[in-house]
Amino acid sequence: MIHNLIKKRLIFWAVLLIIFAVLVIFSSQIKSFFYNQSINLQTMFWHSGQSLKTDERIKELTQENQKLLSQLANLEEIKEENRFLRQALDLGMDKEFDLILAQATAKNVFTFQGIVFEDSILINKGKNDGVRKDFPVILADKILIGKVADVYDSFSRVALITNKDSAIDVEVQGLFALAKGQGNLKMILDLFPKDKELNEGALVCTSALGGIYPSGLVVGQVRNIKKLDNEAFIRADIEPAFNLSQLDRVFVIKTAKIIND
Repeated sequence: MIHNLIKKRLIFWAVLLIIFAVLVIFSSQIKSFFYNQSINLQTMFWHSGQSLKTDERIKELTQENQKLLSQLANLEEIKEENRFLRQALDLGMDKEFDLILAQATAKNVFTFQGIVFEDSILINKGKNDGVRKDFPVILADKILIGKVADVYDSFSRVALITNKDSAIDVEVQGLFALAKGQGNLKMILDLFPKDKELNEGALVCTSALGGIYPSGLVVGQVRNIKKLDNEAFIRADIEPAFNLSQLDRVFVIKTAKIIND
């Protein structure tokens, strides 16, 4: 029994001596191993932290870029509006008319509040901007496109001159006639005297007889003249002066007579 106990103690001390010897002999290698492992862990955590910082920076730069793009878009919008206003100034329209600059937001045929509107546009100005029903709507070069038909707080519907309900007193070659909307962006000239000569391409403008439209606004040009024996007047098509596909910014004319009514 005592012999076994002594034997176990000897083995124990022998193992300790071997471990001590290994530690003394290979201490530098062991230290190097643990140091390398520590460095690898530190490097991993550092790169992880740097990655998070990079992602945050990318997010910040993206937000700043979006903000700058938004500001640039606003500047372009202001620049475009100023260009249209300068056109009005160059034409003397600021002295001749009291104008409201607006932008078309829907064109030709669209559904609004469950109703389908044809030959109409929506503009982004309404009662809050001083727009009223029957105000004429034109382009910068005095081309007539229609009149305000419905007014809401911040937008309005404009019935184009080609609308089926449109009838405008016009002047062609110094003579009075009537321009009627036919729908589908078409118009006809009616009540032109049969005993007078009507020329293809003649300019059609609003006349002084009109109660809503100021005189001298461009309506369009005469096309496809029809002079029939059984009719008292010459008829013709009118090609509108505006291009609906390119219609963007427009001017609403504030008419004193309509305001007072």
